[in-house]
Amino acid sequence: MKKFGLVIMLLAASGFVLNARADSTSVVSSTATTNSTSSATQVISPNPAWAAPLAGSSWISFTNTGDPSSAGFVVVPNGTAVTFTDTFNLTGTITGANLDVLADDTSSVWLNGVELASGNLGGSYPTCSSLPIGCLNSTMGVFNFAELQPYLADGTNTLSFVVYQEAGSSYGLDYAGTVTTAPEPGALLMLGTGLMGIALTARRKLLN
Repeated sequence: MKKFGLVIMLLAASGFVLNARADSTSVVSSTATTNSTSSATQVISPNPAWAAPLAGSSWISFTNTGDPSSAGFVVVPNGTAVTFTDTFNLTGTITGANLDVLADDTSSVWLNGVELASGNLGGSYPTCSSLPIGCLNSTMGVFNFAELQPYLADGTNTLSFVVYQEAGSSYGLDYAGTVTTAPEPGALLMLGTGLMGIALTARRKLLN
């Protein structure tokens, strides 16, 4: 019975180490995580021509600028540029990352002070920008691990979007992504060693 209890403890310890190997951080547009340089961020009803909100996110703006038919709709003047920021913390080695971005009319994307994509200024805007980054699935900005990883850091990270109004009424931003991390190998080794020490101490007590 004592041996059985020891086996259970060792299995629990190894399972704890395995579960500590990966962590996932969601980065999505919302009133809780996204700040605006203009005024408080708010969720907006999207323009009916826009793509649906990305999974787990919402279309956002600094005022009611989405659906022209909604009460209190605000027309944003052409030439307006508002910065939205999302600050998040990562711990450990970055093992995966992705980010999708939609905007009307267009947006630039910055990660920790590095520009990943420029807004399509001066282009054509049949609905929003006709080139990425726009408000349709066909003009969505898609960033993969290879594009994001060089600029992500262990610690505090800031994702920024400068959203431009270039031609027309509606205005908004939508983004969603995930970053996965794993503890540093040294931290895992220390954790595993500590847990094994606890198990061995318990074993001695069981045998005495």
